[in-house]
Amino acid sequence: MDLIDILLQAGLFTATVVVYLIFIRKSSNRRGFYREPGWNYPLKLILARYAVKRWKSQLPKNNLYETPRPNQTEGCDEISLRASAPDGSAVLLGIRKLCGRKPIAEVTVHIKLADGSCYKLLEHPQTAVSEWVHMDKGWSAGGLKIQVTKHLERLRIIYNGILRRTEDNKTQHVKFNLLWASATSVVQHPKDWSEQLAAETLGLERWRDGNWSQLLNSCGKGSGSWMQWGALQGRFQSFNADGVIERNEYLRLRGVRERSWALSYKEIRRTITVTVAARDGTAVQIRGVSYHNNFTQCISGSVRLPNFMVKSVTSSDLIMSDFCENANGIPNTYTINVSTANDRNLKVILRINKDGGRLITGPDQHEIVYRTVNISINGEHGTGILELGYETLAPNPVNHLKPLPVLKCLTEKEAGEAGHCASFEESAAFCTNYVGGKGASLALLASVQTEQGYRVPPGFCITTKAFNKHLEANPGIKKAISEIEADNDNYEETKFKEKCEKAYNLFISTAIVEDVKDNILVYLSELKKKAAAQNLGDKLRFAVRSSAVGEDSEALSAAGQNDTILGCVSDDDVLRGVQRCWASMFAFTSAYYRRQNGQVCECAGGVVVQVLVAPRTAGVMFTAHPQQGDPTRLLLTANYGLGESVVSGSVEPDTVIVRRELDGKLSIAQLNLGSKTHKVTTSENGVTTTNVSEHEKNMPCLSESEIFRLARFGISQEKLWGVARDIEWAIYNDDIFLLQARPITSLERWTEEELLHELDFPIMADDELVTFANTGEVLPKPLTALSYDVVFLPLEKGVSSLIRTNGDGYDKNIIVTHGRCALASYNAVYRRVPKKMDVNIRMLEMALHGHKVADKEIFNTALQRRRPQVTDKLFVIFDMLKTLATSKWVMDETIKSVNVMNLNVDTDDPIVLLDTIIGAEGDMYQYMKNHGSTSCASTFSQFIAMTVLLEGKSDFTPEECNEISTLLSSGDVLSAEVPNELDKLVRKLDKLGRLQEFREQNPQNALTWLKNNVPRVYNDVCNFLDQHGHRAIMEFDLSTKPWSLVPEDLMKVLMQMRPSNGDVQQKNSDDIIASLKTPKKSSTRSVLRWVVPLCHRAVRHREATKAHLILAVHKLRLATRRLARLLERRWLLPRADLIYYFRVHELREYVATRDPVLLRKAIQRHQFYPSWCKLKFSEIHKGWPKPLTFEGPKITTGEVKMKATSVCGGDVIARACVIRDLSEINTLQQGDVLITHSTDIGWSPYFPLLSGIITELGGLISHGAVIAREYGLPCIVGATMATELFKTGDTIRLSGFEGVVEKVSVLDEAESNTKKV
Repeated sequence: MDLIDILLQAGLFTATVVVYLIFIRKSSNRRGFYREPGWNYPLKLILARYAVKRWKSQLPKNNLYETPRPNQTEGCDEISLRASAPDGSAVLLGIRKLCGRKPIAEVTVHIKLADGSCYKLLEHPQTAVSEWVHMDKGWSAGGLKIQVTKHLERLRIIYNGILRRTEDNKTQHVKFNLLWASATSVVQHPKDWSEQLAAETLGLERWRDGNWSQLLNSCGKGSGSWMQWGALQGRFQSFNADGVIERNEYLRLRGVRERSWALSYKEIRRTITVTVAARDGTAVQIRGVSYHNNFTQCISGSVRLPNFMVKSVTSSDLIMSDFCENANGIPNTYTINVSTANDRNLKVILRINKDGGRLITGPDQHEIVYRTVNISINGEHGTGILELGYETLAPNPVNHLKPLPVLKCLTEKEAGEAGHCASFEESAAFCTNYVGGKGASLALLASVQTEQGYRVPPGFCITTKAFNKHLEANPGIKKAISEIEADNDNYEETKFKEKCEKAYNLFISTAIVEDVKDNILVYLSELKKKAAAQNLGDKLRFAVRSSAVGEDSEALSAAGQNDTILGCVSDDDVLRGVQRCWASMFAFTSAYYRRQNGQVCECAGGVVVQVLVAPRTAGVMFTAHPQQGDPTRLLLTANYGLGESVVSGSVEPDTVIVRRELDGKLSIAQLNLGSKTHKVTTSENGVTTTNVSEHEKNMPCLSESEIFRLARFGISQEKLWGVARDIEWAIYNDDIFLLQARPITSLERWTEEELLHELDFPIMADDELVTFANTGEVLPKPLTALSYDVVFLPLEKGVSSLIRTNGDGYDKNIIVTHGRCALASYNAVYRRVPKKMDVNIRMLEMALHGHKVADKEIFNTALQRRRPQVTDKLFVIFDMLKTLATSKWVMDETIKSVNVMNLNVDTDDPIVLLDTIIGAEGDMYQYMKNHGSTSCASTFSQFIAMTVLLEGKSDFTPEECNEISTLLSSGDVLSAEVPNELDKLVRKLDKLGRLQEFREQNPQNALTWLKNNVPRVYNDVCNFLDQHGHRAIMEFDLSTKPWSLVPEDLMKVLMQMRPSNGDVQQKNSDDIIASLKTPKKSSTRSVLRWVVPLCHRAVRHREATKAHLILAVHKLRLATRRLARLLERRWLLPRADLIYYFRVHELREYVATRDPVLLRKAIQRHQFYPSWCKLKFSEIHKGWPKPLTFEGPKITTGEVKMKATSVCGGDVIARACVIRDLSEINTLQQGDVLITHSTDIGWSPYFPLLSGIITELGGLISHGAVIAREYGLPCIVGATMATELFKTGDTIRLSGFEGVVEKVSVLDEAESNTKKV
């Protein structure tokens, strides 16, 4: 045997041993339940990486359902939110659907406030609360509702119920309304599970007969999850036993919202979930899962970075066997190190608090132990939530589940065919489309009266088919209804009332169509027999009650809008009552109510004919207190006789509050006697009103036993319907009759606070920098809802396209907070900063803010968020050259495209018109992108000019800043053309000698006067409106009415203006450059002679694209106004201007469904908008922006002086005119120095009157600065709080050279001499 044979055999033997050890021999390296790496782990890890890559490439695509998954019939499906705040507050919320033949709902609610107070569900540790009830567009169980308001972006979370305060075990009524806003893109599992961690998980497992890689397929089969980081904010309130607010706190938290689903949890042995967020915006979620027969340690996670990027965790030193293996072994501190794909290494130190709780959850009754934690991530402090999952050795049985509602209205398909009438026992009577809301409610109440122990007076319903048959047979009535509907166009109340009265009288005077009448009489005859059998009185009387479709619903009560006729005796009385009920639906009050709530004019309506009992006492009961929806307090109101006196509010009834304890015990918490001055009782020919005796007035009309009987019936009704009810009742011969049970409306209505914050940008860091500079000038007031969708979103996307963003749309640079447009400074101004502060950053600050902003802390934060890259300067240079080179082409393209933009479609279909408006999004995006491009070109050209002027300096003085401002002057800026043209109009009137006569005209008629008396000026005004009539203050908002829509406002402006001496003389570039003092080198002036014209051209291009962008907005405005008028004509809007307060998706849904909830939401926004406009904000905010609570400065010396940024030189001493809103412009006088928050195009007409300008907001390129330079007016910007420090009438000195404004006294010569003496 030679050497080669020996080596070959040795190699074969070695290979055999290696194969055996790696693939065949069962590894026994274990630590308890967990496998640990063996000697062959590195080799297995190489194979595992290949297996993971292959497995992930074959994963199916999962739809990102936010609502329960539609086809899941086993296992569980859930949504959860985990969030915390630096102040220690925390929220853990969740709803889980346990799928199966009878799905069960589980709920988790844990709220921790900043002072340590904790609130939990009463059922905890059990989370199962009820059988599953489906909810459109969200999740609902146990009083917790999670509504999806925008897919993958926003949620609304509301709760109104009882929670237990853990520190004293006290139960309290609690409400909270929270809003979730996503701050990152979606992280999916297992799709985004890092290949490194997945390979490490697989590499720990034994090689199993060649099926080793198949472990990945069996792990979590049929399961998955996705999550997003974001912010949660909203109001938490708790109430004492008397319903008085005890705790009232506004929560601001950060965390995750997660969707997860699984076919089974039986294989899961234990879980660890760590969710933490630091003050600087860094956030980490780490999850560990250990399975019985699969992976013993499966680690995954994600990291949200301060730069808005979200990265999967690629490695972690979390070892499940070392951390909380059982619930009794939770350490006080624990450290986890994690890394991400971009080499970010994070050290997470957990300091685990004692507060928290325990939950029993899931189909297999797993135990969840959770704790709040204080943390640090690389030294940045924060908070979070730790969740530990364990198997329960003895699963607890699920008891006391709230059953599904028993009483539920039927659809037409479920109810079957309906005739002209339907008794309460017929299925057709359970359908609201057949018999209206009241009729269906009564029929359902009657269906369970025997087993429940109360009574419902027998009756029947006259269906909507009978009503429609009556209309078809009487075209005159139908025509009268059409006239009511048509009168909504150019609504006038007097005419509307006349049309309603005409229709009402026609119903009353027109006999019921014969076959309907005969059917009514047949059912009435049967009703009399039933009543006689039930012994309901010697002489039968009937109540004929209106029951319109849509009334008595959760969204719309329509209480008292339609007639109820009591005490009908004869058949003719009943028939006349039916006519009156039909007629009442078109009486003014009812028709106007439908008009105000967006319901159709020609509504369908049923009528209920019911035996009228003659009660001793009657009233109304709310099973939850209507003020706050308190389920622990039941409210009863009662009076003698029929309940009409209570329902109509014509008498002060007795009021009783019954307290409901958790064990079912009832007690009377409060009983207030009402005046009960009169009562409504039955009489020989109907009903009558009689006085109540003094004896009866002074005693309750309900006994204690009756109160408790009523309360128990109310509680049982709440269970039968599934929600709190508003119940009408009566007591006759000791029997309790239920006469109605409708939902309590408005308990889930959006609050003003919610609507104010519904579009807020998620603030994920305490050092987030938000500024209203620049944006506060363009949009000084909140955006209307429709403008946000149609205008703002395309504009924001257009601006973002010019900045190299993360690409997922969450790192926005233009944001919204409190409805106002703002800048996220770290995503805009400080997005890419150099390693050291340079003059370019300072120039950008001056352009936007008018002053320096970044200190060392801000600059270091910017560096931490986005580290400088070698390519940054190259990208800047490339962008600069590109925008400068294409500026004119972009301007020409914008002008051409906007001029041919056509939104005038020939249609009367509101959806088609709405789609046309929405379809302009792409165009608006391009126009804004173009304007952003020309703005960048203008800014770059100005930076070049500044750099040349400063001759390499790293900073500049106020004097140099003033000279920089001088360089930015341009002789033909479009925004300066507006005041110039207006001044020409006034001078022409003055020259013709007609100015004073013009001023004496009514502004409403002034344009007509010009046409008849001064046609030349009239033509000039028309030309002005054609060119500039679409410009206005808040011109980016669709609700704004520019001069072209309200020319009388332009007439008012012209009437207030005084003719100037002539056109403002502009200096040429050579003169400006020659006057500069900053340049020290002769070559500098030579270069500036080339650069300054470049600046001027760039400014003109910027102004032209802006003007045409605004023209495009105006075209959208006109199309929106047309749509509004169309919706108003169709009774969808009570007033046209409400259209601006819908979101686009709301408007589309509302047009299709007429959902009154959506209209109410728009009406609320409209109502709150004026108060939102009054909110005032600082220029710059760190963290969550909050309105100012300014109480006014305290001046003790009697002198006021402040320094700001000069944008145009000059000195003036003049009267100050402080104007906070353009509506106060009538206080302005010729020669005043204007002091205001900011200016826009709407202010332009008044600049010829001024001698100086001071603004609180503004920069070098702000509107006020541009106009001031064109007019040569001394101007300073960034004068924070100037509108508070000065008042109209003060004499002030404004120095545009020094950047100073101060209050002065000007003495005449006599006063001066007196003082000298």
